[in-house]
Amino acid sequence: MPESQYMKRAIELARKGEGWVNPNPMVGAVIVKDGKIIGEGYHARCGELHAERNAIASLTESAQGAVLYVTLEPCCHYGRTPPCTQAILEQKISTVIIGSRDPNPKVAGKGVKLLRDAGVTVVEDFMREECDKLNPVFFHYITTRTPYVVMKYAMTADGKIATKTGASRWITGEEARNFVHQMRHGYMGIMAGIGTVLADDPMLNVRLQGRKSPVRIICDSALRIPLNSRICRTAKEYRTIVACAVERGDVGEQTAQKIAFLEHLGIQVVSLPDSDKKVDLKKLTEYLGGQGIDSVLLEGGAELNDSALRAGIVKEVKVFIAPKLFGGAGAKSPVTGIGVETPGQSACLKLERISPIGEDLLLEYRIKDSPQRWGRSQGGGHMFTGIIEEIGRVRCVTIAGSSGKIAISASKVLEKTKIGDSIAVNGVCLTVISIEKDGFTADIMAETVRRSNLGRLGPGDQVNLERAMAADGRFGGHLVSGHIDGTGTVRSMKKEENAIWVTIETTPKILHLIIEKGSVCIDGISLTVAQVGKGFFQVSIIPHTGAETTLLKKHDGDVVNLENDMVGKYIDHLLKQQEPVAPEEEPGGMTMEFLREFL
Repeated sequence: MPESQYMKRAIELARKGEGWVNPNPMVGAVIVKDGKIIGEGYHARCGELHAERNAIASLTESAQGAVLYVTLEPCCHYGRTPPCTQAILEQKISTVIIGSRDPNPKVAGKGVKLLRDAGVTVVEDFMREECDKLNPVFFHYITTRTPYVVMKYAMTADGKIATKTGASRWITGEEARNFVHQMRHGYMGIMAGIGTVLADDPMLNVRLQGRKSPVRIICDSALRIPLNSRICRTAKEYRTIVACAVERGDVGEQTAQKIAFLEHLGIQVVSLPDSDKKVDLKKLTEYLGGQGIDSVLLEGGAELNDSALRAGIVKEVKVFIAPKLFGGAGAKSPVTGIGVETPGQSACLKLERISPIGEDLLLEYRIKDSPQRWGRSQGGGHMFTGIIEEIGRVRCVTIAGSSGKIAISASKVLEKTKIGDSIAVNGVCLTVISIEKDGFTADIMAETVRRSNLGRLGPGDQVNLERAMAADGRFGGHLVSGHIDGTGTVRSMKKEENAIWVTIETTPKILHLIIEKGSVCIDGISLTVAQVGKGFFQVSIIPHTGAETTLLKKHDGDVVNLENDMVGKYIDHLLKQQEPVAPEEEPGGMTMEFLREFL
């Protein structure tokens, strides 16, 4: 049997833990010896044995000299269960083949190192993309400590979630509705707005035998939830949280009595107001993460969907489309609220899959662009100076498919930084999606992975950090956009008195705009070009720059991010527009002679 089949079996086993292991990851393991499976297992429930130990418990013969296929890096720390690396070494397993890397700071490469130090052969990233797809929830939660939010709605073929009278039962068929209950089982929380509660009086539970119901979360700014609603009447049966914008110390007697009665019913009432006296959804996700809730299925309605997109908390969108037409200018669409003014402010989606569910279709999307862009113009951008503020250290990089997240330890750049702000990491402008006391996490888009060196980073790697520059703030170096043009490779470093000459090889496309005494940005560092040659350029690094950045910590062959001078790029673009190049001619570069004449 090919190696891939063993890992596919491990993935199949891992999925059996869906809905039961949260907030832990889904993990499967298969032990192979002499070409046959001698043990297999998966993590079945949170608090119970991990996949590796369950596989060992099922062994039909000695595992000495065997190969372990496991979908996630084995743990090496004591939690609710002993470390799996210990069990692997005790069984004298000779080779461990790993799919996903574990971004948990308690593991994050430590399990692999422990096994290798003990003489075990370890292969990483085997079928990583397939294994990563098991745990987007875990990867997000363990690095941000906020839940992974999935927006779900059902609509007709003409985009309506209700008729013009507000009637919505039922849009989809029975098979799709049963499928939704299976989906609910996979998430720790389910969220709805007060409008949905008032209009539909839902239960928001799971009505399938042998499945668990998620924690119910109601967003109710003014605390309008009826005490006789089904949510309230069943609160002792299903854990329920009502998030409001009512300040406990500033309410009338009637509201105070309502809060007391809701709590008597077993409902957690939490006040998280924003400046508009609405529920602050970012604060709510932070609260839910602190409660150990790693995932939320957002079931609307339309106003809450808009608010969630605007808050930047949505990671996926699942859309059920029914073969029906409702019509009606006043009939609701899935996302109402404020909306956007131009197409450029839209939330962009990437279609992952289409599945027929009975007569209906399920479209599954991933948020393609940074969700903080919803409702904001995408023109212009943040600016940087290329003057590094501090060196951070990578905690973990999680790449799922072609995009992912990066968590970084830092201190200085956290000052006055808020979620949604921009920080340049090795010269790449990233949006902060969560902030901890000693670090932050940011999304890495697919284009960033393709164009930069961020996807090559691992736990412990040092990175250059700079906050975006305010219009009236600090300035130095040269203007940097944080949108890199490509990468280069360090070819040599030579000392000359108190300076270090660094030679960088790169592509003709980048060299085309590099001139002697001009500016270039290397891993976010603003530098003056000392020399340009065929296929390379050189910069001279003074001791202060070397001490305050990561550049002199690089080695020959290391990849660095490069951004050309912005002014040069614009001038070159204008020149090409004014002087069309014949097809047989090579485009000419910008010269110092031209700049002297132009300036």
